[in-house]
Amino acid sequence: MKAIYPGSFDPIHEGHLNIIKKATNIFDEVIIVITKNINKTAKKSLEERQKNVENMIKDLKNIEVMVNADMLTIDFANKVNAKFIIRGLRGDEDFKNEIKMYDANKYLDQSIETIYLISDEEKRQISSSSLNEINSYKLK
Repeated sequence: MKAIYPGSFDPIHEGHLNIIKKATNIFDEVIIVITKNINKTAKKSLEERQKNVENMIKDLKNIEVMVNADMLTIDFANKVNAKFIIRGLRGDEDFKNEIKMYDANKYLDQSIETIYLISDEEKRQISSSSLNEINSYKLK
């Protein structure tokens, strides 16, 4: 079974890595998909984010890292023949947003299922957005 784990990963953090490790215990192949999020202003280029992710996962097996700059996630899943999309949840706010995304993806393709994983408590406290804010102040 093949799954994709899409995200902006700007930056990748321990919560993401925790989800990736859990996914590799479930799926034969996991493709981490670095995506362009039109609702966010990226701090790093897609290529920089890809390198960062590759460095974080270099010791893990059955993982590939790809970039998706211009496709809907559901179309990318079809392109790589993945029947599952992995998404991580941290709390209520994530859940509300994920329901909307789930409904949109099901509207586009009934055959692809979304699997939700929750990172361990000590790994999910800080989001990529918060890390970016912290880093912006540290660089001053």
